[in-house]
Amino acid sequence: MNRSEYEVDRREFLRLTLMSSAMLLASGIVPEAAADTVPSPTASFAAFRALPPGSVRPEGWLRLYLEKQAAQLGSQLPQVSWPFSGAFWAGEEQAESWWPWEQKAYWIDGATRLALVLNDQQLLAQVETSIRYTLEHAAADGYLGPAFLKDPNGDDHRWPHTIFFRGLIAASEAGRAPEAVEALRRHYLSDPSNYGVPVRNVTNIEDILWCYEQTGDKRLLDLAENTWREFSKVTRPGGHGADLSALRVFAATPIDTHGVTYAETAKLPAMLYLHTGNANYLKFALAAQRRIFDHHMLIDGIPSTSEVYRTTTSLDSHETCDITDHTWSWGYMLMATGDGIWADRVERACLNAGFGAIKKDWKALQYFSCPNQFLATLNSDHNAMEHGGRKMAYQPNPGQHTACCGGDVHRLFPNYVIRMWMKDATGGLAAMLYGPSRLKTTLGPESQEVEIIQTTDYPFGERIVFTIYTSQAIRFSLSLRIPAWCEAPRIFLNDKALGTSQMQSGFATLNRRFNPNDTVTLVLPMKLAITDWPQNGVGLEHGPLVYSLPIKEEWTPVIEPKYTTDDFPSWNARPASNWNYGLALDPLRLTEQIKLSRKAMPEDPWVDPPITLIVPAKTIENWTLQQNPDDPNQRFTPPLPDLSARKAAGNVEHITLSPYGSTHLRITVFPDLRRS
Repeated sequence: MNRSEYEVDRREFLRLTLMSSAMLLASGIVPEAAADTVPSPTASFAAFRALPPGSVRPEGWLRLYLEKQAAQLGSQLPQVSWPFSGAFWAGEEQAESWWPWEQKAYWIDGATRLALVLNDQQLLAQVETSIRYTLEHAAADGYLGPAFLKDPNGDDHRWPHTIFFRGLIAASEAGRAPEAVEALRRHYLSDPSNYGVPVRNVTNIEDILWCYEQTGDKRLLDLAENTWREFSKVTRPGGHGADLSALRVFAATPIDTHGVTYAETAKLPAMLYLHTGNANYLKFALAAQRRIFDHHMLIDGIPSTSEVYRTTTSLDSHETCDITDHTWSWGYMLMATGDGIWADRVERACLNAGFGAIKKDWKALQYFSCPNQFLATLNSDHNAMEHGGRKMAYQPNPGQHTACCGGDVHRLFPNYVIRMWMKDATGGLAAMLYGPSRLKTTLGPESQEVEIIQTTDYPFGERIVFTIYTSQAIRFSLSLRIPAWCEAPRIFLNDKALGTSQMQSGFATLNRRFNPNDTVTLVLPMKLAITDWPQNGVGLEHGPLVYSLPIKEEWTPVIEPKYTTDDFPSWNARPASNWNYGLALDPLRLTEQIKLSRKAMPEDPWVDPPITLIVPAKTIENWTLQQNPDDPNQRFTPPLPDLSARKAAGNVEHITLSPYGSTHLRITVFPDLRRS
């Protein structure tokens, strides 16, 4: 299969980086701590460092969507649906398993970050109930969390802690819970648990390393490294495990394991590299990521992960948790490698798969979403694991009892905002993710205050203006990410053109003295890309956005006690317009065949897209919804048609494609009539 050009540009770099270590680690040897490196509590081997939540404030369309999220499910989910309505992490101690604490923890972390980036004091007060309760009810031995999970031998008994502690960390970094540092140190140093098993306990390395960074207590670094070594000794099967033995990581084979577990675990060696400088950790992490991009990527920027990793056909889908968790992990790959390709990947996933999985009023989302979904109902799941199930429908809490996505989705866009800017190893600034926003931080040895306002219609426009506000001139490096899809970027300082000859690893860096009110303008000309997909599929992209034919929805609300309310029902979405089109493109006339249509930027570009593509297409005879022969009311999105058995009918029509993220029902991977 031909990948999108933006994916291919640096893939060979990753492959060459890994070749030198393949023989060393393919035998199963686990990276050991480098004897000649000195641990630092400030992650001294990081190419970039994240800023505290609240340093970046969203503006424009980005703020609109975060405010929608906060007003709807972001704040209302605990009043709408179980288990979020339960007092988990705030006093409730009974449940059949660890799941409710996992699911509520997802929401607490996401809602905390959402409140911090919006400075939403009402939402902060709501989430701080759980944060305060947990910190104030530490056990005598330092253990934090519910008594239900305290047993050190329980099944994934420390996985919910990983998630909840991320919320503690966000609150602490923003100055809302400064006592969390010492509480976490005491918790981890006194806990008798073996974090190397069961499989997802190992993810606590993320929080342990944060605590090490804050305190410099080398016992925490030792705990993190020993945990990774213990975890790596065991070769795990597929399914919901996370087989990250060196033998499999360096194999050029597809992944056969649970998507979220793999994403959360595969980032850990990169995090260990940040604190040790041990190159073997980073090579291991890169190899684990390479398997994702070699075998599982879908057109919208997230791998096919309908629970476990799968293939890349038009029906392959992804769990919403995988959108959140893969992008979170790629942020650490960015910090470790310094390569802008990881920010490209975060951007692509958030702006396409992310928006494509939520109802645009932020009152429902999907558990599974797909590039091609012609209907999304409570019995239309076309994925093998849940065939005929409910997980394609739009619901306030998709999956219901398995409520992870309903909580985890709330981390996605706040984390996008938090990581829009980072500091580099010199203390300079790097613009990672673009969108209307403002940054406030301090720079230089005297901690001089600097504010940078980012004014842009991006990703719908090509022009990004950074206005620098400071009380006096200041010298610092300003790095601007140049996406791999952009061939001819232009940079201007106070409207004077600058060169981009100093580009490195996907960044153009200006190292200079900036004066108050200086403006830096970045122009990223967007090009059209046509990508090929299995089963004679074809897709269209423009810049960072993927384009789809939006299918008009016929919405039907469904009230399900315990999980929905009248204001937040589940929704069946059925198609109310034609979708059975193939693209009739002439490869010799693409420029004149595909028309780009622009209009003024509206208030909500994901409901009223300012940019669309007009393309030639033909309808395909007898390409209809699949029907269950045992249930005439049960239908499914069909696979791409076999064009040898069908034909395109009628004259060429011109259909209008919209950004993937603006759609609910859609066709994104079209039958390719060029070869029919």
